[in-house]
Amino acid sequence: MAKIISVELLSVPDVIYVGDELSDIKVTTKIQFHKMDIQLGMDYCLHLFVYDVHGQTDTPIIIPNWDESKLIPISSDRRDDFMGREVVQLVAKETDIVLETPIALKLGKLGKNSSYFSRKLEVFATIAPAVGRASKWSGPFEATLVY
Repeated sequence: MAKIISVELLSVPDVIYVGDELSDIKVTTKIQFHKMDIQLGMDYCLHLFVYDVHGQTDTPIIIPNWDESKLIPISSDRRDDFMGREVVQLVAKETDIVLETPIALKLGKLGKNSSYFSRKLEVFATIAPAVGRASKWSGPFEATLVY
């Protein structure tokens, strides 16, 4: 099983322009693989989620499904804003690796409660093995009750 050693923002722009997809940040992720991962040449999918944190960091709930994994934040105060995501597929070939991943920030429209002056960016990383758990919700269904 892989272990995420650290996740760091390598570069954050001084100015982020709303509405473009050019304001890239770089995220450095250090990953350590188990000996068995390397022996089996295990495939993994690294998911990086960028959030603008307001107050306490939202608690992440992860629904793992290889390259479609989803993160659902549970907020204890103000809800954090989703800023971007990147998915990187990799194979365990050596014990330790360091990945530099550029992520385009998607700022969208600012609401009434949004800050126009600064952002507190944090990145959540999770790694899913090719052999492991997979989860997915069905689409919504409606039925009429008859008494």
